[in-house]
Amino acid sequence: MTKAFIFCSSVILIFAFLAPGYADEHFPFLAEVSKESVNVRAGPNTNFEKVDKLNKGVQVVVLGRSFEWLKVQPLSTTKAYIRSDYLKIKEGTGIAVVSGNNVNVRCRASSDAASLGEIKKGTLVKILEQIKDWCRLAPVAGTAVWIHQDFLKEISATVPASMSIATVQWPAVIIVKTPPKKIIVEKITLQGTLQALPQAPDANVHYEVIIDDKTTFYLQDFGQISFFANTVVTVEGTIVPDPQKKFTCPLLHINKISLVL
Repeated sequence: MTKAFIFCSSVILIFAFLAPGYADEHFPFLAEVSKESVNVRAGPNTNFEKVDKLNKGVQVVVLGRSFEWLKVQPLSTTKAYIRSDYLKIKEGTGIAVVSGNNVNVRCRASSDAASLGEIKKGTLVKILEQIKDWCRLAPVAGTAVWIHQDFLKEISATVPASMSIATVQWPAVIIVKTPPKKIIVEKITLQGTLQALPQAPDANVHYEVIIDDKTTFYLQDFGQISFFANTVVTVEGTIVPDPQKKFTCPLLHINKISLVL
């Protein structure tokens, strides 16, 4: 028997022993921490930074595997940070939109901290706390942490919807209940980008709708109009008469405004 044949036979035997452990694996699945004080890491080996510590009995969602390490959905106790200059925060909502491309979510408020993953421009995130130049976030879909397989045991092949990270959304529709202060004559529906006016033509007019790079309507203010600034919206409203030609564009009273996703 040649050495080459012995080597090949050994490799086959190794895979034969390993295969049963992985052959029937499916992701995601629900697992439970099986020992006390289990370290959670930013990557699949002990050289990666510790990002959390879990006690026996805590349930986690397992997303994948890298050899003996299991990729796990971050928990509510797992801290996650993004630099504030990569976020556009919608004041009063606790929500921000990621403004940079492939932005790292860090385990600490430091550029030297381990990354839990990258998220794309336009992703919505929920802000829990602002710390100087950083924002601490609720668990972010698309990020992950790692736990060694020896510390987890599968308890269910299905994951309850309540345990999955919910997609962050801001209110897509706001219906304006405040009655108009002026006589309204013509109803209209339009879609365009809502932007702040560089100079307000009236105390109650600070925004405009841009369609095809042209200003088409000024909008009467309402309490949450700033929420939609620099986003594409659908506006249902009524034209406010302007007999004195005070405005260079038609003025619209908003009855309903919707975010275009």
